Amino acid sequence: MKPNVFHSLVGLTVVLFQPASFAAEPQAPTVEGVWKWTFTMPDGSQVTPRLEIKDDAGRWTGVTRLRQGTDAAVTNLTVNGDQISFEVAREREGGVVLTRYSGIWNSNTIKGKIVSNWTGEERTYDWEAKRSADATGAWKWSAGFGGPRAESRVTLKQEGEKLTGKYSSSRGGEIEVKRGKIKNGEISFEVERERDGEVTVSRYYGTLSGNKIVGKSEANFFGQQRTNTWEAVRAD
Repeated sequence: MKPNVFHSLVGLTVVLFQPASFAAEPQAPTVEGVWKWTFTMPDGSQVTPRLEIKDDAGRWTGVTRLRQGTDAAVTNLTVNGDQISFEVAREREGGVVLTRYSGIWNSNTIKGKIVSNWTGEERTYDWEAKRSADATGAWKWSAGFGGPRAESRVTLKQEGEKLTGKYSSSRGGEIEVKRGKIKNGEISFEVERERDGEVTVSRYYGTLSGNKIVGKSEANFFGQQRTNTWEAVRAD
């Protein structure tokens, strides 16, 4: 082989296996995700309602809960710029309680009003919901390095700033995640695999925003440290 051809091939190999680096692009705020607030019931008791909003192929859907086991789908959910509104109908003592919510949202807060006939007549209440940065649940993504893409999934449990859980892939096996943590919406965890007597470590880290985690993954690929973009979506 001629020297110049040989050098060209070596140079191409180096380029192909050079660690990739991607700058994380800023994520636009989204109303998707889980929101919580405190509400004082007519009997004086306090509850912490939960609202989960999803963008289902361009159509907004939502589920709300007053207490465990009281899930109800929201109706007439509308998001127009920074304005949001929806309704919830619940059966109570043979009748229907209709509650209407409206407010202005930003990245972490919704402020507005609640109008409800819970007491038998319509009353208006202040409403302030906060985004819940809870990573508990199942997340999925796909990735590939020049070949068929592998589907991956991790099921996480959040306790304070600690994350535990299991990772699985379409290429086989469940693995306990290591060194999982979350703080101020920033998530990271590691997955250790044994291959040919050697332990390789993949590290995932990113920002929880609504029903997505967007960031980067780092892994050892053919002896080269690779960094790629990573985007996981809720799977539950």
